[in-house]
Amino acid sequence: MDFRYRLMRFLSGRYGADRLFFVIFAVSAVLSVANIFIRSIILQCVVYALMLYAIFRVFSRNTAQRSREDAWVFEKLGFIKRKKELHERRKNDKCHIYKKCPSCKAILRLPRRIGVHKTVCPKCGKEFTVRVRK
Repeated sequence: MDFRYRLMRFLSGRYGADRLFFVIFAVSAVLSVANIFIRSIILQCVVYALMLYAIFRVFSRNTAQRSREDAWVFEKLGFIKRKKELHERRKNDKCHIYKKCPSCKAILRLPRRIGVHKTVCPKCGKEFTVRVRK
């Protein structure tokens, strides 16, 4: 019971494990498994550094900074989720096709009609042809 009390006192006010901790730890585990086959001392040092940083984040008392780091990383990694959602939406849209304007690179959502069509980009006003198959 005394040990539990001391442990609780030590951990009170600490940041604890968050999403970034689990991501860092998972990356270090994957690199560690890869290092079994590669056998690189540099890669092993990177694994140790990642694990130490993850543990440092868990025991840190600067909770505001750690939560800002977590939010920043997942804001930057959010594009992966948005890309996946966009891909799923496009894949499930059977009535439209998506083409890029050759001049301004805007993505246009066009009706799916088989053949060759001329279209005008609403962003830049450039006219171009679109070929739709199936």
